[in-house]
Amino acid sequence: MPHAIPPSAPRTPCAAPFRFLLLVLLTLLTGPSLAAQLDTRLDPDWKLVSDRNGVQVYVRHTDTSRLKTFRGVTRFTLPDEYALAAVLNDYPNHPKWLYMIDSSRELRRDTPLRRYLHVTTDLPWPLDDRDTAIEVNVKQRLTPQEEGIIITMENRPGLLPRQKDYVRIPELKGLFKFRRLNNSGLTEATYEVVLDPGGYVPGWAVNILARDIPYFTLDRLRRFVLRPEYQDKFFDYLELRGGSRPDALMPPRSYLYGFAPEQPFEDVPEKRINELRRRPAAE
Repeated sequence: MPHAIPPSAPRTPCAAPFRFLLLVLLTLLTGPSLAAQLDTRLDPDWKLVSDRNGVQVYVRHTDTSRLKTFRGVTRFTLPDEYALAAVLNDYPNHPKWLYMIDSSRELRRDTPLRRYLHVTTDLPWPLDDRDTAIEVNVKQRLTPQEEGIIITMENRPGLLPRQKDYVRIPELKGLFKFRRLNNSGLTEATYEVVLDPGGYVPGWAVNILARDIPYFTLDRLRRFVLRPEYQDKFFDYLELRGGSRPDALMPPRSYLYGFAPEQPFEDVPEKRINELRRRPAAE
């Protein structure tokens, strides 16, 4: 759910880049021990600061550290999983659901699963707006313990010159994770970010942003992904369930839905996604 951006590209009112950036940062933050870090029960340093409308928000940072960490978790029914990819690919509309994101543009892509973005933020006065470039990686996990999509983000500030009127974010890592919970379409979404925002940000502003960014992002996303324009899409670089998945393809592999892969995949290799491409010929 790519073209180079000229160094002097004008600022636009699009909030998608920065929101997507935060998602990427969230993914990268977790790194190789992703499962353990995403489970707050295994990490007592996470503090629950908000629980409203089915969205839980946690923070993990100290007042003396410039590194700030927040996480949001929610659950919702997702009838068409390809809708998530459609939403994430729709950069111009990212600002409508990625809270505090002002624009999101693709700089280039190595593959559909590895892209580079420029994102900008729209922070409340008197804070200066921020920007940076990020590397976004997407992987699909298929194991008996977990099935889902993990989007990781990592700061790549040197990919483009500094932009006028923006403070360049010096450090950022993030994650956006979607996990199937059962075979009825229930999905758990996690959004996590670790960053040093750079420049001056007062403590009161940090506390507000750490609480509001994950809450409003997930609250909006779970409704945004159900919009009609994102339904009935298909992306051949993902193996998901959806109404527009071609009939010629085998059903998406899934332990939950009764079509298990021949082996578990922590990260399905790109060449093995949709490797079972054809249904048996009808007799």
